[in-house]
Amino acid sequence: MTLRHLEIFYAIMLCGSLTKAAEMLCISQPAASKALKHAELRLGFSLFERKSGKLIPTKEAHILFDKAQSIYSELGHLKELADNLAINPEGRLSIACIPSLGLSLMPAITAQFIQENPAIKIDVSTDHTETMLQRLAKCDLDFAITFQNVKNPNITVVPLAKVPLAYIDSQPNESPVKIDDIDLSRWIHPGADSLAQLIVQHRQFQSPRLNVQTYYMAAGFVKLSQGCTICDIFSAEQILPESMIYPLEPAMYLDICLLYRSDMLLSQAAHNYQKMLKSYLEKKTQGLNQKLYPNEN
Repeated sequence: MTLRHLEIFYAIMLCGSLTKAAEMLCISQPAASKALKHAELRLGFSLFERKSGKLIPTKEAHILFDKAQSIYSELGHLKELADNLAINPEGRLSIACIPSLGLSLMPAITAQFIQENPAIKIDVSTDHTETMLQRLAKCDLDFAITFQNVKNPNITVVPLAKVPLAYIDSQPNESPVKIDDIDLSRWIHPGADSLAQLIVQHRQFQSPRLNVQTYYMAAGFVKLSQGCTICDIFSAEQILPESMIYPLEPAMYLDICLLYRSDMLLSQAAHNYQKMLKSYLEKKTQGLNQKLYPNEN
């Protein structure tokens, strides 16, 4: 039995006649009659007995109708879900971000999103950018959030905001701190990602005594008076007191970007999260930029 056969059969069982069933399906009576005959031919048994111009369901028809009712009930649930997805999206959202944003930014924005979308189940994890790209390739993520503007034909990159960077140090400094005045002997190198690539454009820090892989770990070492470094303002504010955070000269920024597969459209839930994240970042970075670099804005 095809879906079309099921549709004709179900309509006749509900309406009690071929004429009313045809009207319900917006087709002609001859077309409905032909479809019914084809269904019975395919099945190998009769669904209705014809008596005095009426269709009387057979025993087999009643058995099929019980199953058909459950199928149409599920179709009704499916339609309701599809309607709800456009208004209040349900389902599961899988997100990953770099570790420093998982410590500061993501909990705040995700908590806000959950409050407004309580039906959505959310998976949030942290990974380095290369690992997140691998997970996107396997469809293990809806999208990823990073400071790295990835050059990959299979990945769509959506810049969300420019995040200011700050010099962090447990020792007192004049503000702003010139990058050429940073003490090389105390330098903590923040990995080999986009931040490190940006720093190299301004100054080379050769053979640092301490290398780390995450910004918040670098901030943790600074808090323990193990040296100095440059990191994003989110990690700095999450871990350090304001007295250890300084503006840089020249001012430096990183783009925070959302990444997703170019061959897959974002779900409505993902679009809503992206919209909320962008709005949150615009407000947050405006205040941070004004505080750190008032003359740059």
